Amino acid sequence: MKKGETIDKLLYGGYSTLSLGYAGLYECVKAMTGRSHTEDGGKEFALDVMRYMNDKCKQWKAAENIDYSLYGTPIESTTYKFAKCLQKRFGVIEGITDKGYITNSYHVHVTEKIDAFDKLNFEAEFQLLSPGGAISYIETANLTNNVEAVLAVIQYIYEHIMYAELNTKSDFCQECGYDGEIQIVENEDGKLIWECPNCGNRNKSKMNIARRTCGYIGTNDWNQGRTQEIKERYVHLGGD
Repeated sequence: MKKGETIDKLLYGGYSTLSLGYAGLYECVKAMTGRSHTEDGGKEFALDVMRYMNDKCKQWKAAENIDYSLYGTPIESTTYKFAKCLQKRFGVIEGITDKGYITNSYHVHVTEKIDAFDKLNFEAEFQLLSPGGAISYIETANLTNNVEAVLAVIQYIYEHIMYAELNTKSDFCQECGYDGEIQIVENEDGKLIWECPNCGNRNKSKMNIARRTCGYIGTNDWNQGRTQEIKERYVHLGGD
């Protein structure tokens, strides 16, 4: 392109894609049906919502010659902002707007007790309806001594789903040398903070914490909403 030339012409004819991010499918289905989208009566409604959004993208594409496409967004730290906006608009509704976060894209709710393989199999169907991009994950315990389980999951991912990952923890306390999982606790003001279970260190600058917040591995500086989401994650493989 020439210097100063606009990119308008590159938006047309399939040269680029205009991705439409969405989040909170779980909350939507829960509000409309009273069920999780993993349950009978909830799943079909969830798929209908996804098909409808895809149909609209096809309509817009035909009308404008622009490749509109749905993107199953992880929304990262925006999850907290979205949750607060919903609470302001609709109030605190139990099981729907009563948390400081909104569920990523089509994902199974983080608190839902579901087997790793069942979760991947379920979400694979929704990835097909997120052609603009999608990522799934399972939360795991430390599987250093269970390589067979890791390989089994990776093989299952390869055979059943387009894009998925294994989330594990990688922490270190600089005060005492503890390298296990650093915990999330409430302080005296009710704020969620990180604390070393070995020495009680709460100084973020003296600990290294890594958690995957969907597509990215972040460090210990998340907002309260994402921190709550991390704290409430069910361990799908290798947990209690």
